[in-house]
Amino acid sequence: MQNVQPILRIQDLFDRWRQLGAKKLPSGTELIGAMPDGDGEVWMHAIHPGLTLAEIERLEGKLKARLPRDLRAFYRLSRGMDLFQGAFRVYGAGQASFRANEQSLRVDDLLELNHELDVLGWKPKGAVAFAVNAWDQTVHLFGMTPNVREVARCQRATGEILEVCSTLWECISARLYRLDHLLVGS
Repeated sequence: MQNVQPILRIQDLFDRWRQLGAKKLPSGTELIGAMPDGDGEVWMHAIHPGLTLAEIERLEGKLKARLPRDLRAFYRLSRGMDLFQGAFRVYGAGQASFRANEQSLRVDDLLELNHELDVLGWKPKGAVAFAVNAWDQTVHLFGMTPNVREVARCQRATGEILEVCSTLWECISARLYRLDHLLVGS
């Protein structure tokens, strides 16, 4: 029951953004929030379709770690998201690019993100990074605190914890509402 309220808040935002326009691509990716552009289509958000259980298990095999329960549930709904034109990106099962009117839509690769952080040397064994804030390049990870459900927002270069959310859903909800307020003014 702890997850219900933040999930409803996320869905409420998506529904409001859909009023600006929405389009479902043949790949299953949903583009939300059409923005005026004289040269073609520009969209505020791209939400990619979910993964099958087999795809999640393959991702875990490549990562060599079991994904946290909340992240597994998230990936059943979406393999990744690119929100506010990349200001907040949730990484997932990277794959070949999707195309929509010359706009390439690619799911950011969870494996690449975690490898980059492993090279920096501060990420604990078993921790899983899954999201990035483009403005300050902070990263969101499971496994930085003793509570397995908590998500920490950390400095990318050092791993310094800047913020902790009680669940993945709280993390995503808080980030989306903060960006919506800053960028859309709602």
